[in-house]
Amino acid sequence: MNVAIIGCGLIGRKRALSMPSTVNIHTVCDTDVNQGEKLAKEVNADFTIDYNNIISCDKIDVVIISTPNYLIKEIATKALNSKKHVLSEKPLGKNAAESKQMTDCALKNNKILYTGFNHRFHPAILKAKELVSTKEIGDILHIHGHYGHGGRKGMESEWRMNPDLSGGGELLDQGVHLIDLTLFFKGIPKSVFGSVGKLAWDSEVEDSASFILQYDNNINCLFSVGWMYWKNKFEFTMYGSHGFISINGLGGSYGEEKLVLGHRNFEGGKPKIENFSFSEGKSTLNDDSWRKEWKFFTELIQNEKSSDNGYQANLIVDAIYSSNEKKQPVNV
Repeated sequence: MNVAIIGCGLIGRKRALSMPSTVNIHTVCDTDVNQGEKLAKEVNADFTIDYNNIISCDKIDVVIISTPNYLIKEIATKALNSKKHVLSEKPLGKNAAESKQMTDCALKNNKILYTGFNHRFHPAILKAKELVSTKEIGDILHIHGHYGHGGRKGMESEWRMNPDLSGGGELLDQGVHLIDLTLFFKGIPKSVFGSVGKLAWDSEVEDSASFILQYDNNINCLFSVGWMYWKNKFEFTMYGSHGFISINGLGGSYGEEKLVLGHRNFEGGKPKIENFSFSEGKSTLNDDSWRKEWKFFTELIQNEKSSDNGYQANLIVDAIYSSNEKKQPVNV
């Protein structure tokens, strides 16, 4: 399989370096020549500054898009129309309308379009999925989570602070991961209620968001995200009828990846606790979620199984923005 990577920054490089030996990285592309040529040398690939050279190359089977949000739709559409499969980093679109257009384009061309949400493939998340599937905590009754960081020097001038280029702020940046994980465990909610704000950064997009994903039987999932946590933070906790699962950390700067399984004491009192640790001593460059997600993506191709995961996430993000404007719950 011949693969091309468009966008050679942090995420594009992680994708490239996590590829199995059976994959040939044919070409990498970036408008930053130094960055692109450096990655090309690392993975023994050709380099181009113009992604259209990748689109027109018949030898390339898959295009990985790890560019800023505003470039994804144009690149993905051209790649799909050129009969190439596409793996795009999240978010798939700046909004659901863009995602729907790309999803429809993939179906029309009988090609796989998949949106990268690598958090699903973190070891703690996979362990949680196993525990939920075997009913270790019974039925999920509530989920809550936090995700955020404290920004970085020069962040005010980054493309993600411009809504015309990004489509949104922290909700679309990190909040979409919490949304995708909830889809992974609970499916699509029936409605949402949310609020976004500009609290700490001089920006045209939100730096914080709080939102509820609402399901049948009064099951609500509550989340908050922010660029004003002043440290890297990830928490995702599920409460069930028989216990709970709490995940903290993602490895690297987000701290050691840990899972706590609590078994409900039906006679009252403290629950029985089991602790799992997954990332001690590991750096984010050793994060195996990228390799596992690639394997999942290639299985979609082999099984000719389409995916609309990016569209689903964009639908919910749009609904939260709408709820913020209307100051009331919005159906998904």
